[in-house]
Amino acid sequence: SWLYDWQPMTAARLFGTLFVASAVTVAAQSSKPFGEDMWHHVVYENPTMRLLSVNVAPGTMTDLHEHQFDIVTVSMNEGTPTRVLTPGSKQGDDRAARRLGNVQATEYTGKAAAHRVENVGKRAYQLFAVENRKKGGWSTGAAVTGIGTKMVQETRAFRIYDINLALATSQSSHTHTSPTVAILISGKAMSDGPDAKAKEFAPAPVGLRQMDQPGQWIVIPPGDRHHLVRLGTTDARVVEVELR
Repeated sequence: SWLYDWQPMTAARLFGTLFVASAVTVAAQSSKPFGEDMWHHVVYENPTMRLLSVNVAPGTMTDLHEHQFDIVTVSMNEGTPTRVLTPGSKQGDDRAARRLGNVQATEYTGKAAAHRVENVGKRAYQLFAVENRKKGGWSTGAAVTGIGTKMVQETRAFRIYDINLALATSQSSHTHTSPTVAILISGKAMSDGPDAKAKEFAPAPVGLRQMDQPGQWIVIPPGDRHHLVRLGTTDARVVEVELR
């Protein structure tokens, strides 16, 4: 199904040891590849990208996992404080809660790193993650512009756009030079574009799709002109992650 599932995980382990003990565990535990544990669920992948659901329940901690490729994460709720533990560290890196739709890009290609993430708040830690699996040769194509469209971050591997479909800007059109993932943050929207490359990106949704639940997503192939249209009377917000 192309619908994104944000149901909480019921099998998450409870973290009940002291922080000092957890640091020792981090140092001793061998890391797993990113996406191969119960907290990081791969929802789509091809040779150049992976899309993942991240869901860490309150009071739980992920296994030690290693990132090898540049990644963008998008907060899918109002967030929760977290603590990030790295091998050999005596003290975790405390991070404030991320607001809904907050985006962060991190460079790991050529400088892999492992860590564990502990949810120390009262809400689930929920992210949508886009991983660019290219090892280099990132695209230098032009950025897109459009009504209600703002580029909020640009790195070697990504461009990230925040698109607000409000009363005066109820629709917007773009043509990306690289594959792009559109994620619904709030409201409802219709994404319309050609589906000539649907088989190339199967089983990911491509072409004409309605997004009416936060977390639903669609892949926009390079060179395809796509249109985003707000549905209903409530403002809609979409984050687009362009993989360069």
